[in-house]
Amino acid sequence: MPDGEEIELKFEIDPAALERLEQKLILRARAKTAAAPQTLTSVYYDTPDRKLQKAGFTLRVRDDGAGRVQTVKAEAEGLSGRGEWEIELKSAEPDLQAAARTPLGPVLKAIGGSLGPVFVTRVERTRHLIRQGRSRIEAAVDRGQVEAGGRTVPLCELELELKAGDAGALYDLARKLCEGAPLRLSFDTKAARGYRLWQGQAVGEALKGGKLRLKPGMSCRQAFQAIGSAALRQAVGNAAVLRAARRPEALHQMRVGLRRLRSALKLFEAVIADDAYPRLDGELKWLTGELDQGRDIDVLIQETFRPAARRFPDQAGLAALGERLLKARTRAYDRVLATLDTPRYLTLALDLAAWIENGRWAQAGEALFAPRADAPVQGLADDGLDALRRQVGKRGKALKRLDPASRHKLRIRAKRLRYALEFFDGLYPGRKDRRDAFLETLRALQDDLGALNDVYVARAKGLALAEGGGRAAGDSETEGAQQAFAAGLVVGARTVDEAALLDRAADHYDALMDAKRFWK
Repeated sequence: MPDGEEIELKFEIDPAALERLEQKLILRARAKTAAAPQTLTSVYYDTPDRKLQKAGFTLRVRDDGAGRVQTVKAEAEGLSGRGEWEIELKSAEPDLQAAARTPLGPVLKAIGGSLGPVFVTRVERTRHLIRQGRSRIEAAVDRGQVEAGGRTVPLCELELELKAGDAGALYDLARKLCEGAPLRLSFDTKAARGYRLWQGQAVGEALKGGKLRLKPGMSCRQAFQAIGSAALRQAVGNAAVLRAARRPEALHQMRVGLRRLRSALKLFEAVIADDAYPRLDGELKWLTGELDQGRDIDVLIQETFRPAARRFPDQAGLAALGERLLKARTRAYDRVLATLDTPRYLTLALDLAAWIENGRWAQAGEALFAPRADAPVQGLADDGLDALRRQVGKRGKALKRLDPASRHKLRIRAKRLRYALEFFDGLYPGRKDRRDAFLETLRALQDDLGALNDVYVARAKGLALAEGGGRAAGDSETEGAQQAFAAGLVVGARTVDEAALLDRAADHYDALMDAKRFWK
């Protein structure tokens, strides 16, 4: 491994599974008993306005009872690698001169001496040194808490850090450990939790896709790994938020992350379609489908029911209809959370991470895939954007006469084109005005098509709610009839603007077809 680089995987552990995991680690380490735990206290430093975090760095001083170590860490690159620079300290205060000799130096120079402690982590760490093939891996189980501003959140996690050998060994070991104890792949660092807690958030907010940093001259391998890593981080991160709190935006952003990943798979298919590709694409489709009902009901409540409830506050049957919608949402979220605890999901997240970083398609010496993976991404980007634009053009002809299913297919193609434009944005510097104009028009068309789809879903779901005359267990015939009427009223209020939406979508489609391509 290069100096200044840390390669590790992190997993959340259910405390109830800790004993099983420890036994597996002892066996894998070929030890008779577990090593004695260490108490680690880590103090993290930043400015009051979080300039280090905003620049993508953390600075901490860790005390293990025998000595102190200062560590500078950079923002993660990919899924398992990040920059790391360590020195031993003689005191509890950070050595800013030493930190200035790392990539953090320019940030420290800009902020002067305004650093101070912002949060602390305290953990009991048990280490196991394991050989996986020809690689050496340190498996560390951490139990403890993060402390900030008088608040605490618990920690229970496993870190697998590569000490020597090949990064693929981390994934091989993780698969073995998952067979005996459920492990949830996590990209949420202790520092990220500390910063959230420092700002008063025990649970993270929904994670949106971060801006990609593709540059001209990148290979297809580098580009797909950057795109795939960002999308998987978004999906897995929002799954963690959902487990902690049933937030509609987290469900939405998890679906966005999965759809971005599937779009990237389609876009790069000629480069990455190895023997694992069909299975992973199929599993992503399955997982996205498991989230669909929850998202549909969220949109129905937010975009259809609530506006109607404000408009008709005294309508008989409306409150009961609202209760039924909330119960339906609860059932849908129950299904989502059950899915996120299945071995199928846990295995899929791990397999995707391993494949993005170390799949057959990504191997430098792989005779079949390496020539395509090593090729510059620019040609793939140009051709892919052209193809998607043609697909949108073909599917959008006579848009006003399209049935809902055909409009939905057009919407999917428009969404893929938008994702592709966002993926490849950095490859076309100097064309900002044309790029912004094209994206603005595409977003407007996508919003129109999304609203039309919401109307269709509202009609379908609203009628389903009135099944059997709208009666639910315990409802009288009169109450059932009132709910059925309220459902029709809600759906009718939502569909009244459908014609105007169609006109607007057609205008935006025409404008998009007239817009100049900025990628050629």
